[in-house]
Amino acid sequence: MTSPLFRFSLLSLALAAGFAHAENEAKESVTLDTVTVKGQATSATHRVTTKRMEETTSTDLKDVLFNEPSISFGGGNGQSQWVTIRGMGQDQIDYKVDDTYTDSQIFHHNGRFMLDPALVKVVAVQKGTGSASAGIGATSGAIVAETVEAKDLLREGQNVGFKLNAGISSNKGYSRGASVYGQAGGFDALLSGNFIREKEYTAGKGYRNLLGSDKVLNSGLGSRGLLGKIGYRFNEDNRIELSHRQEKQYGERALREEFDFSQVFQTDRRTGQYILDANGNRIPNVATNSPRYRTLTQDTTNLEFKGGNLGFIDTIKANVYRLNIKRDEVPNPNYELDGEVRTYGANLNLDSRLFDRHTLKYGVNWRTQKSSSKGENSEKKNDAGVYVEGIWDFSPVTLTTGLRYDRWKMRTNSNTENSDGNFNPSIGLVYDISPEFSINTSLNYATRSPRLYEAALMSIRSIKASPDLKAERSRNAEIGFNYHWNSALTLSGSYFHQQIKDVQAIRQAGQHYVWYNGGKLKNRGYELNAAYRWKGLTARAGVAYSRPKLNGDTADIVTTAIPMGRTWTTGLSYQFDNPNLEIGWRGRYVQNAGYAPTSRGSDVALNVVRAGYGVNDIFANWKPTGKDDLNVNFAVNNVLNKNYKPHSQRAGANALPEPGRDIRLSVNYRF
Repeated sequence: MTSPLFRFSLLSLALAAGFAHAENEAKESVTLDTVTVKGQATSATHRVTTKRMEETTSTDLKDVLFNEPSISFGGGNGQSQWVTIRGMGQDQIDYKVDDTYTDSQIFHHNGRFMLDPALVKVVAVQKGTGSASAGIGATSGAIVAETVEAKDLLREGQNVGFKLNAGISSNKGYSRGASVYGQAGGFDALLSGNFIREKEYTAGKGYRNLLGSDKVLNSGLGSRGLLGKIGYRFNEDNRIELSHRQEKQYGERALREEFDFSQVFQTDRRTGQYILDANGNRIPNVATNSPRYRTLTQDTTNLEFKGGNLGFIDTIKANVYRLNIKRDEVPNPNYELDGEVRTYGANLNLDSRLFDRHTLKYGVNWRTQKSSSKGENSEKKNDAGVYVEGIWDFSPVTLTTGLRYDRWKMRTNSNTENSDGNFNPSIGLVYDISPEFSINTSLNYATRSPRLYEAALMSIRSIKASPDLKAERSRNAEIGFNYHWNSALTLSGSYFHQQIKDVQAIRQAGQHYVWYNGGKLKNRGYELNAAYRWKGLTARAGVAYSRPKLNGDTADIVTTAIPMGRTWTTGLSYQFDNPNLEIGWRGRYVQNAGYAPTSRGSDVALNVVRAGYGVNDIFANWKPTGKDDLNVNFAVNNVLNKNYKPHSQRAGANALPEPGRDIRLSVNYRF
């Protein structure tokens, strides 16, 4: 009997497509980066596989997801970067790696996410509010990844393998890495390490700070990614795996990593007047940002089981994990902003077939987090959720219905406690008008429990919560379409309207800082994508637009939402058969965005226009052996040496500019 075509969520299918591709790379030499699956009431999902990343000079997710118009990364390296999906900030989105994640932050001047793409076999993106099965706090999207395992790298008939990689950048950077992996009987194991060193980079044409330099001060960064795995496969369907992953970033960094204080002069905070030195000259504001040696380390240990064909359970995915993030800095007599967030969690996700046609998804999610500074004045939060979701195949119509219940409990460092629970329904509908064309619509609800206060300031601030503090609740309505023609042309589009009630905010009340529900956030926008492939030619284009508003005013709270200019992405490449060579060009163009900012620390007037910009890259991938075992990659990023600042960060003179022209060369070899 024919099995249903549309059993799983689009995100699950996009990830599965990436996994299958990674396990059988030799079957195709060119892949389109956008996956659209008929029968799913959601927008297209972008995914990138190990194979594709090995064919580029990318060393961070900003570069990996360059072609995705709805995602934006801020300027700088490492924790300087703020990430948005559809303009929604890092407090509204998640990074999920092997189904491990946390929503607590160390310090509000740091980006909240760390992931070395060298350790990953596939990256996908969930946009908007998730359905019932999307997990805890799925209000505004997520970047979802799964780390590589031995089977993904071993060639057919190979039991032991090695991988070496190295790269160099003209804009003061280099990388190197090595992996060893193998299998014996039902066992398999992998050990991988990747090391990146970036010195202070040169910004684009025309940039000069107040010290007269074209280099961006304190932008240098060292990073290290380590991954160890051991697994056992009971049979073709069932496997258990224990893994440990560490990402570490270190170097002399500014206290407020998203700011470049060398672009402004010191002022008196009370009067606003410039501070002068003994000679009557203005003083660059560099020292105020307290540059010193700082490290941020993330350790994740994960025990995971993937299986299927267990009685009435067709598929099972379960994991238990520990995730620890720690910030350290060289001691200072005035202050020391160390902090730590410890997260423990577990997930059980099950799928069962009904009448050999429909699918029932159900499961449990649990997570507990503890945030502290030097082990003092800690805060704690527990989240738990259960869900059931049905995917009903009434061809040519596919209906998805779901219900989720989430319960949370939080204790602040002043021992105020809050707890609550919410039911969240979801529904989606897909109509397959023809094998090539489908339309879809969805309405999803999700809640995100109140966040813990930032760990680095926990020991010097007393935090309370309003007695009636509630979880943020998101509602996202979306309509879209997907069109495929002869595996050559792909078109997709969506329009969404999102509303988040009871947005979490904080205010000072006497000696305390108090969490409360500060308003309503609305976001609406659209996205269109097109891709065409003919023989060796691949062309793609996309556009995304969103405009978040908080209580009717344009939102500019970088952790919650940021107004983005309409963003266009383009790409054109050609794959030669002999030699096995791909050459291409890609572009990202962002229109200006005008608004009245409400965030502090931007050093701007009330009415500011975020300047639009356009950046162009060229690239090449050569496989000297004609196979995927050896890749030689070349790129020139920011070919025209544009001086620009992304919109996914605070606006104003202090904002970090992006690197100028950067010529890159990298090599990776598997044997």
